[in-house]
Amino acid sequence: MSWPNHLTKFCNESYRHFMAKSCLFYLLRKMGHDVRTEWTVPNGYVDVVDMTTMTMYEIEFASSLNVRNRKIEQYRQPGFEIIIIPCSKMPDDIDAMAEYIEQYIVLG
Repeated sequence: MSWPNHLTKFCNESYRHFMAKSCLFYLLRKMGHDVRTEWTVPNGYVDVVDMTTMTMYEIEFASSLNVRNRKIEQYRQPGFEIIIIPCSKMPDDIDAMAEYIEQYIVLG
């Protein structure tokens, strides 16, 4: 179960993946958005869901376009937009990471 506005670490995610998800969660909450993490959909768990803008975000480190397209199909839900955040070239610095992730946020 995904609790509202509660950051959850999925069992096998890497430190870098968790930091990217945490950063996205922080930025969305700072904007006053209602956020879920590790939200259950029929075909898996979506990293972050912004219920305010009805946007699902998936943090993805694989650079393959096929992987990204497969994730979009896997998580497709009526009424939701899906944003894949490609993180293979995401900066390590936390402030630069926030700037990088911020460019993918749907403002609504």
